[in-house]
Amino acid sequence: MRLKLTWMVMLFFTALQLSFAQEKTVKGTVKDASGVELPGVAVQIKGEQRGTETDFDGNYSLQVAPGKILVFSYLGMKNVEKTVGNSNTINVVMEEDTHQLGEVVVTGAMGLQRKPKELSYSVSSVKSKDLTAANSANTATAMIGKVSGLQINVVNNGVSPSTRVVLRGNRSLLNNNEALIVVDGFPAQRGVLDRINPEDIEETTVLKGANASALYGSEAANGVLIITTKKGRSKLNVTLNSTLEMEEVSYMPKFQDQFGSGGFPDGTKVGLENVAWGPRFDGELIDASEKYENGDVWMIPYSPIKDNHKSFFSKGLTFRNGVTISAGDDKSDLLFSFDFIRKNGVVPKDEYGRNNVRLNAGRKLGKFEFKGNFSFYNSNTNIVSSAAGKQDRPIYWNVINTPLHIPIKQMKNWKDGYYTRKEVSFYRFYENPYYLIDNERDEGKYNEFTFIGDVKYNFTDWLSATYRAGYTFDNYVFKRKKAAYTMAFIVPDAYHNADTYEASTSDRITISNRFNSDFILSFDKNIGELFNIQANLGQSTRMDNENRINLSGENLIVPDFYNVSTRTGELKGSQYTKNYRKVGVFADVTFGIKKWLFLNASARNDWSSSLSADNRSYFYPGGGVSVVLSDAIPQLVTDNGLSYLKLSGNITQSGNDPSAYANQAIFEVASGFPHGSIAGLTQGSREVSTDLRPEFTLAKEAGLEFGLFKNRVTGNVTLYQTNTYDQIIPVNISYASGASSILTNLGELENKGIEVDLNTTLLKATDFKWDIGVNYSGYTSKVLELSPGVEELSIGGYADASIVAKKGAAYPQIKVSAYERDDMGRVIVDDTGDPIKSSEMKYAGKTTPDYVVGLNSSITYKNFKLYVTADYRAGSVFYNTLAGGMEFTGLSPHSVTAGRKPFVFPNSSYSDGKGGYIANTDRLTSNGGNAFWDKYSDVKENYVYDGSFIKIREISLSYDFNTDVLKKIGINNLSMAVYARNPFMFTPKDNVLTDPEFNYSTGNIIGIGTDAQTPPTRLYGFKLTANF
Repeated sequence: MRLKLTWMVMLFFTALQLSFAQEKTVKGTVKDASGVELPGVAVQIKGEQRGTETDFDGNYSLQVAPGKILVFSYLGMKNVEKTVGNSNTINVVMEEDTHQLGEVVVTGAMGLQRKPKELSYSVSSVKSKDLTAANSANTATAMIGKVSGLQINVVNNGVSPSTRVVLRGNRSLLNNNEALIVVDGFPAQRGVLDRINPEDIEETTVLKGANASALYGSEAANGVLIITTKKGRSKLNVTLNSTLEMEEVSYMPKFQDQFGSGGFPDGTKVGLENVAWGPRFDGELIDASEKYENGDVWMIPYSPIKDNHKSFFSKGLTFRNGVTISAGDDKSDLLFSFDFIRKNGVVPKDEYGRNNVRLNAGRKLGKFEFKGNFSFYNSNTNIVSSAAGKQDRPIYWNVINTPLHIPIKQMKNWKDGYYTRKEVSFYRFYENPYYLIDNERDEGKYNEFTFIGDVKYNFTDWLSATYRAGYTFDNYVFKRKKAAYTMAFIVPDAYHNADTYEASTSDRITISNRFNSDFILSFDKNIGELFNIQANLGQSTRMDNENRINLSGENLIVPDFYNVSTRTGELKGSQYTKNYRKVGVFADVTFGIKKWLFLNASARNDWSSSLSADNRSYFYPGGGVSVVLSDAIPQLVTDNGLSYLKLSGNITQSGNDPSAYANQAIFEVASGFPHGSIAGLTQGSREVSTDLRPEFTLAKEAGLEFGLFKNRVTGNVTLYQTNTYDQIIPVNISYASGASSILTNLGELENKGIEVDLNTTLLKATDFKWDIGVNYSGYTSKVLELSPGVEELSIGGYADASIVAKKGAAYPQIKVSAYERDDMGRVIVDDTGDPIKSSEMKYAGKTTPDYVVGLNSSITYKNFKLYVTADYRAGSVFYNTLAGGMEFTGLSPHSVTAGRKPFVFPNSSYSDGKGGYIANTDRLTSNGGNAFWDKYSDVKENYVYDGSFIKIREISLSYDFNTDVLKKIGINNLSMAVYARNPFMFTPKDNVLTDPEFNYSTGNIIGIGTDAQTPPTRLYGFKLTANF
């Protein structure tokens, strides 16, 4: 079958190639009026899909038949048309066009082509060259800092990091807040940006508000990212790219290096103690292993080892290779791409493999247009378990809890090393990290197939009908392997006897699929010279299905055979099934007057299976206006001033239904069941309101777009406000009802913000060009209302550090255990000088930034190009769980305060016995060692840090080789690039432990860090690209 498919593809490309037999090669150079070569000019054959772009020297080459017309287009320049005659050379000089800014076509909702001036809402786009500048394999991370209003967080690290993609902040307290991702018209499942190959993407259009919800439904209330993949455009074209990339740990916690291992409570020196509460390092030899019966023991200096913990991590290495084959003419297009990645992570033996395959095809037959799209994604992950050892801890925890004087790299031979084997090793309280790497693994295999097809029929040049259907199927197989932890012999009189445990395994299989179809009737007609009407009427259907099975078994009897059938204990398992359906009808109409005034109205009605029959139908409308003042009042336009000016406004309502089965009572497995052959179920703890309705978002925005100095400077400013009301939240009820809470519609969340994008060509001369772009996003979010009598709603987290929604306060807030304080904010200490822990928790700040600034800079000099992306986020806090763990083990910088002697607690006071408080200047803490810092770690406000940071996200330097020389040997283009991703991070001085961007999860629990991840890394790489 594979061979047959290969021959069919080859025959198709051969047929396309033969169709170019009567064509010839036309080449030339494109310059501006001052004689400067223009790179990136689109050269298109009029009426066809074929074309090319000029290179860095303004040169182009295209296969075209005599008599055809070439159209040269470039942002800010007037289009130029040239007819191909006898000459094989066509040089072009382009003139500036002060009116073109609003004429550029963008891909809007449902894949409809629209001009920006017609739109009443904010739209941005990211081109392919900006996505692939630093060769990121993850599309989400490649978009960071490039669009205002788009906040993408890398929530963890490792061989396959996860991201959270949000536009304009959180709208819902408990429901999904991530933006909808649409790929070639198909609403994709979550995480697709982490999976799709960026090299396949032509353009990503960002619809920031809820305005697209009329066409895409309630998921679009969170904004939409519309991805358009590449297609064949010209003669047979082959592009090869190859990348070698290295990765290293860039940021480790700061450790105290004054005190070493010791036990409590008196801090005596104990070489085999994992906590660093011993005396100061003194360089003397100390036991580093248990003692054999013959008296042999490993002796090492009691001195800190520089970069000891960092030395555990390896240099990661990634190989990436890809090929794209494409061809096209005025009636057909075909593109095939294959990209594969093989990665070894910075954690030893962590591995990741990924394969992306894509086949896009299109064909025009009379009035019919057919398009087909197939993509396949496969990944294999083999990493150390995230719940390793007897404590079910991540490997990072075991690494950072290793004392500074224990040479961690020498602990690799845990199996038969004389002093490092696990029977006598230092690692008795918890396992050797190298043992966990070899014996406790998480393996994951993920496959995803997506098919998209659409048929368009053009009744006339102004009326068409399109039917599009897409189907995606994915399956994920996960297996956790945990080897038996046993001892070959027992050491007598050991300092600590290591706990043993038996082998276990767990399996999870998830199968899901999605079907989505749209039927759209499109109308676009000019009425005389004054009016234009664009209308789209349609119907959509969505069906989601998921089935997940979990199995686990313990006490496996066959070594290294991880199969639940070999268990001797009880077989544990569960199953989850989801079926969801939604049907909608929609309409969107734009009325244009004199090509400078555009009025828009939209409406949609959905029927959702996750709501009751009485409430499953819900309607939401919208409307907007756009005015191009520079066209309406031409006198506003001057050569040295305003070039383009547009004002717009929009108000849209969108509905958002709850998750599947939210309106149904759920039964759960009862505690203690199954008991033998007896099964038992109990009613779930949550009751459902019989009147549960969708939550609604009312979104308002006003925008200004402008161009200055012949569009040398362009930009836009947008103000927006969203109010999401009838929030779907649980409310506590009496246990007498048989449940603890009821799911109902209550509460309102308000978001306000401003977005600014500025782009300019800062300098432009012969062989030199400097483009720079800056974007700013300011956010405020406030909980206006919860349920009557309820002041706070828990979103999730820990008992003493959780994310909450507080009525009247910014959202989301972090609430933590705290100290008692006086009216001046000073910490109150008791008679012993120790701070007093409050019986009440306190709000410690907002966990989302007040504002985000992005910077993009591109400098081109001859064939060289330097590209830089950076972003700055400020105004948030986060809770760092890593800090508390290091405090417990005595490795944190805090723990050596005052040389571990009693000290005056900073900014403290004590009672004067008369209701007042006296500043504490002489009352020392009861202890300066473990006893004090153990209590200190129980107060979580101590670990709430400023979440601000500056990151240089991407730096790349590329070089395009001379095309004239290359074409003599059959190469159209050859380029090479060196790049770095995340090379630098700058954080406030109090955060010396971790990356504040990392987060507990990809959900709404924002602002809680964790040690369950790999430390931050930087990447360096080299890429070679050849085009034939």
